[in-house]
Amino acid sequence: MNKKQFKILIIFLLLIPKLATSQNIDSKIDSLYQVNSNQPGFSIAVFKGDEIILEKQYGIANLDYNVPITNETVFDIGSIAKQFTAAAILLLENEGKLSIEEPAYKYIDNLPRYKKGDPTIEQLLNQTSGIPEVDPYFYLADLSFNDLLTQSRVSNIIVNLKELNFKPGEYFEYTNANYILLANIIEKVSEKSFTAFLQDHIFSPLKMENTIKKNRTYDIIKNRAIGYIEDDGAYYKMHLHSAIYNGDGQIMTTARDMFKWHQGIRNATIGTPKLWKKMQTKAKLNDGTVIDFGLGVEFETHNGYNAMGFDGMIMGGFVSKYLYFPDLDMAFFTTQNTFEEDFEERFFQLVDLYIPNNKQVNNNQKKENVIIKLTNDALKKYEGNYIFLGNEYEDIKTGIIKLKKKILVLTTANGEEIGKLEPIGNQKFLMDGIIMEFDVKTNNKQYKFYANENEKPWLFKELEPYKHTELELKELAGIYLNKSLQVTKEIKFEDGKLHFHYGKGAYNVELEALSKNLFSIPNYPIQFIRNKNGKIISMKIMRLEFEKL
Repeated sequence: MNKKQFKILIIFLLLIPKLATSQNIDSKIDSLYQVNSNQPGFSIAVFKGDEIILEKQYGIANLDYNVPITNETVFDIGSIAKQFTAAAILLLENEGKLSIEEPAYKYIDNLPRYKKGDPTIEQLLNQTSGIPEVDPYFYLADLSFNDLLTQSRVSNIIVNLKELNFKPGEYFEYTNANYILLANIIEKVSEKSFTAFLQDHIFSPLKMENTIKKNRTYDIIKNRAIGYIEDDGAYYKMHLHSAIYNGDGQIMTTARDMFKWHQGIRNATIGTPKLWKKMQTKAKLNDGTVIDFGLGVEFETHNGYNAMGFDGMIMGGFVSKYLYFPDLDMAFFTTQNTFEEDFEERFFQLVDLYIPNNKQVNNNQKKENVIIKLTNDALKKYEGNYIFLGNEYEDIKTGIIKLKKKILVLTTANGEEIGKLEPIGNQKFLMDGIIMEFDVKTNNKQYKFYANENEKPWLFKELEPYKHTELELKELAGIYLNKSLQVTKEIKFEDGKLHFHYGKGAYNVELEALSKNLFSIPNYPIQFIRNKNGKIISMKIMRLEFEKL
């Protein structure tokens, strides 16, 4: 064996462990993303530095024609598209055409001057504006995701919601509405369509040749994956062809194009390093609290490492996740054409194959609350029937707080125990680690339930049940009109009960009485408004008021 052959042999022997490790990871990934024949699947990729170190595809893009998923298959990436919207706003600011510190109403036609304050463009970007989510209002506007949902139609609903959920900057609340409005700003300032601006300023410069913004229901989109949902072992098409509005989603791409996007930010191929640093800086609330959200970027930690990225989940049958670990210069992207709520478990199993656990001891642990003792008389004043009227994400909730064996217990109306309240002082209690803050000094008792950190607490108010007479129920019946959306709703008294008719009369549901002027239908509270003489003049469903005709 000559010297040259010996060197080749040594190099080969050195490579064997690495090859074995690579083969072992490949095998584990194949097992992790295994799909049966004629099932939807996945496109996954791992980026390290300037390289794609892993790219794999599994399953079928179109079950009707048994078309396999390839590296050219385009997937709807859901809310990951918000990163492109945020980038477009920052690029416009970089050109001196706007400032994100300006009020949003300056660039959005008909946006209300809200009583609680005027949200800035930055507060739309970092999801602290207080503007309500729009999706739940589709139902009230006689729309569904199967109807044609254009930018103008959806924006019109948003600007007709005259109340904010909270003072801008007071809380974090993720909504699609913020990013739909940002798309309007991009069009107003750039004097281009949203799609054209993204194409000219992001997709083309980064050579993202397989990235498409869906604009029309009848567009032919090459290599498009169809979205599915699984039910009892069978798959059904869920693709939302009619949702074509802008800003919050409706972008289709491939893993390779996502790598180009990742590199565009990492190397500041477009924009500037300062611009991308601004995008990737955590936002602050009015009180200085730092939140895990930037400008179109979410922050999280895994295995002791900080990471940033975005998730995309849509009921149209797609789930995607992009996550970048700056300290390791490593990013992961997975997308799939079947809806799956617990997709992150598989995603992080993939991450764990490449990133070892490096958890550090947390020396900044929060101070634990101390449980105190209160007398029965002190506890008894918190008893009562309470109701939370819901919001864009949570349904109406009711509960009964009752003192049992010297302990306050929260139960359902049927008596099923929800949890025990442990006093910690200042009218505050803990229930399963969640703080409940009461106010029993006012005429009507209430408490705040802090369900999610940095988000607006749920407000539960004491409920006063009321038994209506037949005459009182008949008084509520009638036709109600929301003038701004030109939508009518009819309430009929039928078989001794009130029924709410919707879908232009095609469907109806029974109204459930909660108190004298408060009723509910599934997911929505309905409050009837009276004039000084006690006559019904309108009803309010969430923030939309309907005048009685």
